[in-house]
Amino acid sequence: MAAWLSELEQRMNAAQTAGQRYTMETVQLPDNQGITVTVSKWTHGIVATEQTLTGDFFASAEYRRIAALGTQLDGLLSSGAYVQRGERRQDVSSFKQALNWLLDETKRGQHIQRYKGLGEMNPDQLWDTTMDPDTRRLLQVQIEDAVGSDQIFTTLMGDQVEPRRDFIEQNALAVSNLDI
Repeated sequence: MAAWLSELEQRMNAAQTAGQRYTMETVQLPDNQGITVTVSKWTHGIVATEQTLTGDFFASAEYRRIAALGTQLDGLLSSGAYVQRGERRQDVSSFKQALNWLLDETKRGQHIQRYKGLGEMNPDQLWDTTMDPDTRRLLQVQIEDAVGSDQIFTTLMGDQVEPRRDFIEQNALAVSNLDI
């Protein structure tokens, strides 16, 4: 485990910019309950974020899928590897580099805007994105438990911080597919 964590730490730090680094620390739990791994991200000598991984993480289906993909992809790129989109071509040495280049290529010529609400859009933008009957989709939403829905909405969007934090802490491990 120590060798694996050391190699992982080296790989993660190899891709970091100046002033940023990762450290990993293992802690043996009492009564042979296993170990935890604490991953810390340091920015200019200060811990920016810290995440503790328990045995539950390593036993999860998500981790097994990540590990299987890592095994499948290991060693597929060799010297001279490149990624190509149309006439454009880029030499790559890692999947991360290839993915970043491809994502940048897909954004070429695109302009992305974000709005808090429809009222912030110009009329032509509103037509193109929302009102045009040829491209819009209407979905009917039915609320079966209005009281429960209102309670969750108030917990997550209300002014009280503690209930929101408690909700997130209680439900975080039950999330199977999180889109950030």
